[in-house]
Amino acid sequence: MAQTEAAKDGSSINSRRGRKRPPTKSLQSMSAVSDMTDCSYPGKCDDNATEWSFLPVFATFSLAPDGSFPKVKDSTSSFIDLRTGDHPTGIANGRCYRVYL
Repeated sequence: MAQTEAAKDGSSINSRRGRKRPPTKSLQSMSAVSDMTDCSYPGKCDDNATEWSFLPVFATFSLAPDGSFPKVKDSTSSFIDLRTGDHPTGIANGRCYRVYL
């Protein structure tokens, strides 16, 4: 494992290889919900349910056949709810509807 040392501009220097790494950048800070605008995305939802194990990682899906409450599969055993930000883990099997945004 290479050791790093911090430079004055916030970047780090890899002491083993002597390469300078670019400084890290942050995303914009979150706003209050009252400052946000509503948005909707057109998309399509499968008519037939798909097995959880056949759904690819990072695919968008819904547990409802109408495509409401979309979620994203982020590993073989967990997903992220796009509305609430919840991250349930320990999913083993089940059926869901693939959503194409």
